[in-house]
Amino acid sequence: MNNNVCGICRCELQDNFLFCPRCGNNLQKEGICLKCRHQNAKDANFCQMCGSPLKLEQLPKAKEKEYIFEKAQEAEIPSSGITLEFPYSSSLSFDFAVEEAKKHPAFKQFGEGKKVIHRVTYNHNEMEAVAKLAEYLKGWRSVVVYLDGNKTTWDSVITFTWCFKKKQASYKPEYYCYGYEHKWQHNIWGCINSQLNFREHDEWFCWGKFIDNRGTWQFDKNRIRLELKKNLYAYRFCPAFDEAKLEAVLDAFPIEVNPTKDKNWKFIESSRYDSGPGLVVVVKRDGFKKEVKMKGVCPDGYGAIQDIAKKLTFKLPLGFDKKNSRL
Repeated sequence: MNNNVCGICRCELQDNFLFCPRCGNNLQKEGICLKCRHQNAKDANFCQMCGSPLKLEQLPKAKEKEYIFEKAQEAEIPSSGITLEFPYSSSLSFDFAVEEAKKHPAFKQFGEGKKVIHRVTYNHNEMEAVAKLAEYLKGWRSVVVYLDGNKTTWDSVITFTWCFKKKQASYKPEYYCYGYEHKWQHNIWGCINSQLNFREHDEWFCWGKFIDNRGTWQFDKNRIRLELKKNLYAYRFCPAFDEAKLEAVLDAFPIEVNPTKDKNWKFIESSRYDSGPGLVVVVKRDGFKKEVKMKGVCPDGYGAIQDIAKKLTFKLPLGFDKKNSRL
């Protein structure tokens, strides 16, 4: 024993003590060199015997713990699936979000108290469960989304939730995606967000060209396909969206139509301000013949959809009223 004493509890210390056995005080602050064990003055910065630093720079314990925790989080993000990660929140829906996340076996929790982090990873075929949790998390800026291990935006993965919720509450959910509730949303693609609705004079019916002077119109199906993929990209994870059926409908959609032969289609007349290419057709109006330029074709009634539906191996649940002669 020597006469060294702890500066906090005045406990007697031996030369080889690193911490006070009574209060746990770090004795290197008391001037004991960790290298040669020489007792230096309490305010010394370097050992007067060997020159070693007496006050080593260290991360505060709380910061050090936080740093290690963040590294652990980064390493543990699953490489597949949809991962939602959210911290503590004062939102009224926080407790509901935690309970919903805990229902999944992949749920994990890191940290404690208000520094807690909750994480859950869903498979791509579990999007209905994602929608339930997302309902509690919507509007939170602190939510982090990962797609197959890569950080991404909420809108690129979970935009579909608002629409899927409306489908579930719909009078006829099986028809909802085909625009049953609103005539202006009628479509054959299986999603009201396609923006390519099956209505008379919709602009996309003019994507193509006349390939002869007899009225044969050829649709630009490549442009139609690309536009659908662009418009539906944010909704690709919706549980109600079936990409295989979309491709089947695209294949069944006609490449060419001629309204002079097929009464389910008719010409779209150009306006007088439209200077683009078109087909000049002679029509009879008010007892007189008149030359009119046409810029495309559009469906004339429900028959055009029926022709497409006949080519499919599955039922097209459009929900349109077949008694109506026009769309």
